[in-house]
Amino acid sequence: MLATAGAVSATTTSPFYTSSCSAVVCPSNSAGVSAPIGCSCNAGYSGAVSAVTRSPFYTSSCSAVACPTESTGVNVPAGCSCNAGFAGSVSAVTTNPFYTSSCTAVACPSNSAGQSPNIVPAGCLCNAGYAGAVSATTMSPFYTSSCRPVVCPANSA
Repeated sequence: MLATAGAVSATTTSPFYTSSCSAVVCPSNSAGVSAPIGCSCNAGYSGAVSAVTRSPFYTSSCSAVACPTESTGVNVPAGCSCNAGFAGSVSAVTTNPFYTSSCTAVACPSNSAGQSPNIVPAGCLCNAGYAGAVSATTMSPFYTSSCRPVVCPANSA
Protein backbone atom coordinates (compact mmCIF):
# COMPACT_ATOMS: atom_id res chain seq x y z
CA MET A 1 0.00 0.00 0.00
CA LEU A 2 1.28 3.48 -0.79
CA ALA A 3 1.53 6.38 1.65
CA THR A 4 1.68 4.43 4.86
CA ALA A 5 4.27 4.74 7.56
CA GLY A 6 5.41 1.89 9.76
CA ALA A 7 6.66 -1.63 9.31
CA VAL A 8 5.45 -5.18 8.70
CA SER A 9 7.21 -8.07 10.43
CA ALA A 10 6.81 -11.85 9.93
CA THR A 11 5.57 -13.94 12.85
CA THR A 12 5.06 -17.67 13.42
CA THR A 13 1.40 -17.33 14.44
CA SER A 14 -1.66 -16.41 12.44
CA PRO A 15 -2.00 -14.05 10.64
CA PHE A 16 1.80 -14.57 10.33
CA TYR A 17 2.69 -10.88 10.47
CA THR A 18 2.47 -7.81 12.68
CA SER A 19 1.97 -4.37 11.25
CA SER A 20 2.42 -0.88 12.57
CA CYS A 21 1.52 0.72 9.23
CA SER A 22 -0.80 3.70 9.34
CA ALA A 23 -2.01 6.05 6.65
CA VAL A 24 -0.08 9.30 6.29
CA VAL A 25 -2.11 12.48 6.77
CA CYS A 26 -2.39 14.99 3.96
CA PRO A 27 0.51 17.48 3.82
CA SER A 28 0.38 21.22 4.47
CA ASN A 29 -1.79 23.28 2.10
CA SER A 30 -3.89 20.24 1.21
CA ALA A 31 -6.94 18.42 2.55
CA GLY A 32 -8.43 14.95 2.38
CA VAL A 33 -8.81 11.75 4.39
CA SER A 34 -5.19 10.60 4.02
CA ALA A 35 -2.42 10.39 1.43
CA PRO A 36 -3.33 6.85 0.25
CA ILE A 37 -7.03 7.70 -0.11
CA GLY A 38 -6.36 11.07 -1.69
CA CYS A 39 -5.44 14.65 -0.90
CA SER A 40 -6.24 17.80 -2.88
CA CYS A 41 -4.60 21.20 -2.72
CA ASN A 42 -6.55 23.71 -0.63
CA ALA A 43 -8.48 26.57 -2.23
CA GLY A 44 -6.09 29.16 -3.65
CA TYR A 45 -3.30 26.61 -4.17
CA SER A 46 -2.34 24.95 -7.44
CA GLY A 47 -0.59 21.61 -7.76
CA ALA A 48 -1.19 18.03 -6.73
CA VAL A 49 -0.50 15.48 -4.00
CA SER A 50 0.53 11.92 -4.90
CA ALA A 51 1.12 8.91 -2.68
CA VAL A 52 4.58 7.31 -2.98
CA THR A 53 6.42 4.41 -1.27
CA ARG A 54 9.29 6.41 0.23
CA SER A 55 9.27 8.78 3.20
CA PRO A 56 7.41 11.11 3.69
CA PHE A 57 5.14 8.81 1.58
CA TYR A 58 3.74 11.57 -0.61
CA THR A 59 4.90 14.24 -3.04
CA SER A 60 3.21 17.60 -2.99
CA SER A 61 3.44 20.52 -5.37
CA CYS A 62 0.67 22.59 -3.73
CA SER A 63 1.75 26.22 -3.98
CA ALA A 64 -0.06 29.47 -3.33
CA VAL A 65 -1.42 31.24 -6.42
CA ALA A 66 -0.46 34.89 -6.97
CA CYS A 67 -3.13 37.57 -6.76
CA PRO A 68 -4.81 38.16 -10.13
CA THR A 69 -4.53 41.25 -12.32
CA GLU A 70 -6.40 44.27 -10.93
CA SER A 71 -5.71 43.14 -7.34
CA THR A 72 -2.93 43.24 -4.76
CA GLY A 73 -1.85 41.07 -1.85
CA VAL A 74 0.69 38.44 -0.87
CA ASN A 75 -1.18 35.61 -2.63
CA VAL A 76 -4.72 34.25 -3.00
CA PRO A 77 -4.79 32.15 0.22
CA ALA A 78 -3.47 35.09 2.26
CA GLY A 79 -6.04 37.41 0.64
CA CYS A 80 -6.16 39.77 -2.30
CA SER A 81 -7.91 43.14 -2.55
CA CYS A 82 -9.05 44.88 -5.70
CA ASN A 83 -6.77 47.75 -6.73
CA ALA A 84 -7.78 51.36 -6.21
CA GLY A 85 -10.53 52.34 -8.65
CA PHE A 86 -11.84 48.77 -8.87
CA ALA A 87 -14.93 47.34 -7.15
CA GLY A 88 -15.33 43.65 -6.30
CA SER A 89 -13.49 40.87 -4.53
CA VAL A 90 -11.16 37.91 -4.95
CA SER A 91 -12.00 34.50 -3.45
CA ALA A 92 -9.96 31.29 -3.29
CA VAL A 93 -11.42 28.19 -5.01
CA THR A 94 -10.15 24.68 -5.71
CA THR A 95 -10.53 24.76 -9.52
CA ASN A 96 -8.21 26.38 -12.07
CA PRO A 97 -7.25 29.29 -11.92
CA PHE A 98 -7.78 28.68 -8.15
CA TYR A 99 -9.55 32.00 -7.53
CA THR A 100 -12.61 33.92 -8.65
CA SER A 101 -12.28 37.64 -9.20
CA SER A 102 -14.97 40.24 -9.70
CA CYS A 103 -12.58 43.23 -9.66
CA THR A 104 -14.11 45.65 -12.17
CA ALA A 105 -13.01 49.20 -12.95
CA VAL A 106 -15.54 51.84 -11.86
CA ALA A 107 -16.71 54.54 -14.25
CA CYS A 108 -15.62 58.16 -13.89
CA PRO A 109 -17.97 60.00 -11.52
CA SER A 110 -20.41 62.77 -12.40
CA ASN A 111 -18.90 65.96 -13.75
CA SER A 112 -15.77 64.16 -14.95
CA ALA A 113 -14.63 62.06 -17.89
CA GLY A 114 -11.73 59.85 -18.85
CA GLN A 115 -9.86 59.56 -22.09
CA SER A 116 -11.18 56.27 -23.47
CA PRO A 117 -11.95 54.20 -21.53
CA ASN A 118 -14.08 56.29 -19.20
CA ILE A 119 -12.90 54.55 -16.01
CA VAL A 120 -11.27 55.74 -12.80
CA PRO A 121 -8.07 53.61 -13.06
CA ALA A 122 -7.35 55.10 -16.50
CA GLY A 123 -7.69 58.62 -15.07
CA CYS A 124 -10.60 61.03 -14.93
CA LEU A 125 -10.53 64.81 -15.40
CA CYS A 126 -13.16 67.30 -14.32
CA ASN A 127 -15.41 68.36 -17.22
CA ALA A 128 -15.19 71.84 -18.74
CA GLY A 129 -16.70 74.35 -16.32
CA TYR A 130 -15.66 72.26 -13.32
CA ALA A 131 -12.51 72.36 -11.21
CA GLY A 132 -11.02 69.77 -8.89
CA ALA A 133 -9.63 66.27 -9.17
CA VAL A 134 -10.64 62.61 -9.19
CA SER A 135 -8.50 60.03 -7.36
CA ALA A 136 -8.85 56.25 -7.21
CA THR A 137 -9.38 54.69 -3.74
CA THR A 138 -9.91 51.19 -2.34
CA MET A 139 -13.06 52.16 -0.42
CA SER A 140 -16.56 52.43 -1.93
CA PRO A 141 -17.34 54.27 -4.20
CA PHE A 142 -13.67 53.56 -5.14
CA TYR A 143 -12.82 57.18 -5.95
CA THR A 144 -12.83 60.64 -4.39
CA SER A 145 -13.98 63.56 -6.48
CA SER A 146 -13.74 67.26 -5.82
CA CYS A 147 -15.11 68.33 -9.25
CA ARG A 148 -17.22 71.43 -8.49
CA PRO A 149 -18.71 74.05 -10.80
CA VAL A 150 -16.42 76.99 -11.47
CA VAL A 151 -17.93 80.27 -10.32
CA CYS A 152 -18.47 82.68 -13.18
CA PRO A 153 -16.12 85.65 -13.03
CA ALA A 154 -17.45 89.07 -12.07
CA ASN A 155 -19.25 90.95 -14.86
CA SER A 156 -20.12 87.78 -16.77
CA ALA A 157 -23.40 86.06 -17.38
